[in-house]
Amino acid sequence: MEERLREKLNDFLHGKEVRNLVKAAVSRGQKSVVVKFEQILEHDEELAKYLLEHPEDFLQTANQELEGIGGMPLVLRVCSLGKENTVEIRNLREVHLRKFIQIEGIVTRASEVRPEIVVAVWKCRWCGWPHEVQQVGEILTKPTQCENPNCTRRDAGSFDLDLESSKYRDWQHLSLQERPEQLGRGRMPRRLECIVRDDLTEKAVPGNHVTVTGYLQAFPEKTAEGKKTVFRKIFIVNYLEVRQKGVEEIELTEEEIQKIKELSKDPHLREKLIRSIAPSIFGHEQIKEGILLQLMGSDPVELEDGTRVRGDLHILLVGDPGLAKSAILKWVSNVAPRGLYTSAVKSTAAGLTAAAVRDEYTGGWSLEAGALVIADGGIACVDEFEKMDEREANAILESLEQQTISISKGGIVATLNTRTSLLAAANPKGGRIDPNIPVAEQIKIPPVLVSRFDLIFPVRDIPDPQMDDKISSHMIGLHRKTGKTVKPPLPSDFLKKYIVYAKKYVHPQIKSKEVEEKIKEFYLSWRKIASNPGNPIPITPRQLESIIRLAKANARARLSDEVTEEDVACAVRLLEYMLKEVGMDIKTGKIDIDLLMTGKPKSQRDRLNLFREVIKELEQIYPDGIPEKEIFEEAKERGLEEKYVREILEEEVRIGWMFEVRRDGEQGYYARVVKT
Repeated sequence: MEERLREKLNDFLHGKEVRNLVKAAVSRGQKSVVVKFEQILEHDEELAKYLLEHPEDFLQTANQELEGIGGMPLVLRVCSLGKENTVEIRNLREVHLRKFIQIEGIVTRASEVRPEIVVAVWKCRWCGWPHEVQQVGEILTKPTQCENPNCTRRDAGSFDLDLESSKYRDWQHLSLQERPEQLGRGRMPRRLECIVRDDLTEKAVPGNHVTVTGYLQAFPEKTAEGKKTVFRKIFIVNYLEVRQKGVEEIELTEEEIQKIKELSKDPHLREKLIRSIAPSIFGHEQIKEGILLQLMGSDPVELEDGTRVRGDLHILLVGDPGLAKSAILKWVSNVAPRGLYTSAVKSTAAGLTAAAVRDEYTGGWSLEAGALVIADGGIACVDEFEKMDEREANAILESLEQQTISISKGGIVATLNTRTSLLAAANPKGGRIDPNIPVAEQIKIPPVLVSRFDLIFPVRDIPDPQMDDKISSHMIGLHRKTGKTVKPPLPSDFLKKYIVYAKKYVHPQIKSKEVEEKIKEFYLSWRKIASNPGNPIPITPRQLESIIRLAKANARARLSDEVTEEDVACAVRLLEYMLKEVGMDIKTGKIDIDLLMTGKPKSQRDRLNLFREVIKELEQIYPDGIPEKEIFEEAKERGLEEKYVREILEEEVRIGWMFEVRRDGEQGYYARVVKT
């Protein structure tokens, strides 16, 4: 650095503002001093320009000056470079090498923190004379000859590294990926490898949206034949800031805020909001209403003991193919703040959640974020949800309820946040919904996972002349070159800002006793049904929590800080619709929540218990094996049809409750595995 610029830098660092920052850093034991780029620009424009063009020289000189001011090693960190100096990851080119720039992205991988040697102390193998060598670059360097004039073999160049006397600093490797909202359709997200040091290590974890400043360096890659001519890009981070949730980081103008407040006074506001959800898709009013509430969400409840009750809503769409389930998911991922769309067809548990993987850069283990972690603070839209096998589906169980992902592998034990709403779409077991079988029994997802969804909507393709006429006219209109286009009451861009405003400034609470009583009345009236002998349980405390979340989300959609009885009524209506469509036992005509909780209704469990009673009684008569014919006859007298008995007998043998003792011709003889 020229002497003239060094003096300008010295004046800046010795200014009152920076000196106060240095004193504060020293008193707190901090390793760095953070200043805004604007401060340097206001002090001297030429100095600021030199930082952008020659960051390594600028920062190295500044760090030397800071050590003189504070009396201890300090690092100058510069933040807030502004949009004009911000570069997208995919736009990084040769012109950005060794230039001071700002980059935004998502941390998708974080390595363990390792010690990096800064000053290596080498001892001469013959005389023991210590030599301090400042380390620059990736290759460890040592002296060429001994500097001790009395060394008898000073030209031999044999040295041993003194690990205890050498100086180190913390080092960590991060992998950044482009944010989903920055990507266009069909684009593959680009990645950037980053190096953070000292107090920036362990500041960000996978899933964090970050803003980093620093400079880009090119490092050669080695092969067996030598070094390649094509270098890899490494971003040396000077400052790292973990950004807030999606809605917090989106700024709204005063004009937009005023327009949103005026809209909240519209008596037809709710209808307009629902009609603005996926406007190109005809019908599905209940689904759109549920998605509106999911986009709004409710605030989590933080209890004094550290327990966190989620406020995000989870929705599952199950139904016939060709009814725009995927289109709805893609629309939501584009409009929701931090929305993300993925398919579970080729997703593993690591792809949706997180995993410990081998780091190509360090060779050690590192954490890698999956879709739900990347969508933290937004909505994850997962298509073909039923394509996951049971083990993979159970891996996201913690994510849906506790909204965290726990990893324990390769010596890494960590917990990542997945504070996201899940909008999933799945096809039924037979490809289409069978009207003769409860919908819950046709979902190819483990019941323990299904029970975590607040709302489940069956999507049926039922021929209806009037509805078919409307759908055909709507779809033909979309493809017509001239004619009306679908214009929603609220454009998608404005709807997104409405959602941001609502989640940012509106925090509904249950304040009135009347609202509490209405929620209680709904819950107690449904629970009372189960008090009658033989009736299944229609609702559990989990649905009570869903009612509260839905009511708060409905109040937020109105931009109201108070939940009203009307909000509760809307929530109850949606939940009752779901229970009647998905939770009804077709054989009894009664709502049975066990269909969602366990996958089997009470009536089916009662029949199974009756079958097992028959087996226990018959084994007293036939201790060496119950004839198959006797099982069918006794079960028929108890009201069990032969088809069901045959199916359950095969199932009991498959799961190991019974086994076939022997077979005499076409008749088998059965016994229980464990007799009690």
